[in-house]
Amino acid sequence: MTDLVLFLVGQAIAILVGLITIYTKITLKLKELEIRVSMIEKEDDYINQKLDKIERAINNIAIQLQNKKDRE
Repeated sequence: MTDLVLFLVGQAIAILVGLITIYTKITLKLKELEIRVSMIEKEDDYINQKLDKIERAINNIAIQLQNKKDRE
């Protein structure tokens, strides 16, 4: 009888350790994904800023060309 109790207690401890290990690994992977996503978002913001600058420059050139055309 005590062997059965010890076996069940050992199995319960093994299951708890397994669940804690799985939880820890999943938490770590989620944190890594959050870091990657934040880095990608920063890169996207930088690219968007550059594209906005390019778009403004193109619009300014278009306005200047239109003004030149209107003067002629």
